[in-house]
Amino acid sequence: MVDSTINAGVGAQTGFALQRNTALYLLLENYRSKFKSKNYFICLEHHDDFLFCFLNEKDETEVIEAYQSKKKSPNAWTLDDTLYQILKKLLKTGKMLLSDSCKKSKNYKHILYFSTNQTTSLVIKENRKVAESVSIKEDNDTVSYDRLPQKIQNKIIDGIDDKSLNDELDNLNFIWVDLNRTVKKQENELVGQIDKLFGERIYNKRAAVKALIELFREIEEKYNQNNEAKLLDTSKRVDSKQIEDTFNILTSKSKCFDHWHNQARVISIALKIKPVEKDEFKFAFESAFDFFKTFKAAEHREILEFVKANISNCETFTEEDNAVELILLYEKQFNSHFRQVELKAIFFAAIFEVTYKGQEL
Repeated sequence: MVDSTINAGVGAQTGFALQRNTALYLLLENYRSKFKSKNYFICLEHHDDFLFCFLNEKDETEVIEAYQSKKKSPNAWTLDDTLYQILKKLLKTGKMLLSDSCKKSKNYKHILYFSTNQTTSLVIKENRKVAESVSIKEDNDTVSYDRLPQKIQNKIIDGIDDKSLNDELDNLNFIWVDLNRTVKKQENELVGQIDKLFGERIYNKRAAVKALIELFREIEEKYNQNNEAKLLDTSKRVDSKQIEDTFNILTSKSKCFDHWHNQARVISIALKIKPVEKDEFKFAFESAFDFFKTFKAAEHREILEFVKANISNCETFTEEDNAVELILLYEKQFNSHFRQVELKAIFFAAIFEVTYKGQEL
C-alpha cells in the first residue's frame, strides 16, 4: 500500500531517538522472556515508528507488534484529536499489515501499541464529574482496548470516526515505557538495561549501548522505496542474527578486556609487544571488535573467518600462543596491510570473539 506520509519524518533524524530507544529498551527489558532463541526482525520508521516481527520455523510471519511511540511534555495524553489521529494511523497500520505481501502463517496475528514515556489519562466526564477514568503509567503500564470501560471505548470510536477501522480496535493496546524525556537520560536507562541483562559479562556498558544504536542507525535513515512499506524489504530490518552477533561480540570483547587488564604483562611478553607499542595494541584490539561487525572492514572480517576455520587445529594452549601460531599461518597464505602490532591485536581479539561466541546470556 502506497502512503505518502511513510517517509514524512525521515529527514528529521532527532525525531527517531525516542522510537529507536524505546525499541531497544523493550528488546533489552524483554530479551529473555520474548526474544531469546527466537527468529525475529525489527524495523524502524517502516509501517509504523517501529515493529517487532516474529517468524516461525518456516520463516512465515507469525506475530507482529507495531508501535506508534510518542512523546508529550509536560502534560499527559488525553482523549483529544491529537491522540485520535495517532490511534487512527495505528489502526490503519493493522490494515496495511494484513495486506502486506509477506508470507503469513495460518495463526498470524498483529498487536498495535500506542507507546509513550508519559502518562496516558483516558477520562470521561458527565455533568462535569468523572464518570470513567483509566491511567496508563508506572503502576498500570499496559492496557488493552478491550479491557477499557465501554464509555471510553465508545469515546475512542467516535473520536477516530472511521467505521472501516473498527475491526482493528481489538488489536489496540496502550503501553507506558519507563524512559526519560531527554535522549541522554534515555541512553543512561539503556545502560541500566544492559547491566541487568549482562552484568559483568560486558565491560563497558555505555559503549555497548552505542554499538546497539549504531546497529539501528543505518536502517532508520533509509527511505521506504516509492513511499511503500513492505516487510519483505530487508534493507529496513535488523534481524535476530545481527542482534545475537552484536551481543556475542560485546561479551567476548569484555572477556578480552578483562584478560588484558589482568594479564597485560604476560600478554605483552607472549606477543612480544614493546612498552612503546602498548597503546597502539590496545587501540587496535578495542577497535577490532567493532570492525568485525561491518563488512566494510574486509581484512578484519577475513581474519575473523580465518581464525574460525583454523583455531581448532592450534597446537598451543593459551590465547596469546594461539595468536602467534595463527599469525604465522596467516602470513604464509596472505599479504596483510596491517603492521605487526596491529595484526597481533586483531588476531588476539578474533580468538576471543570465536572462543566465547554463543555462550548463554
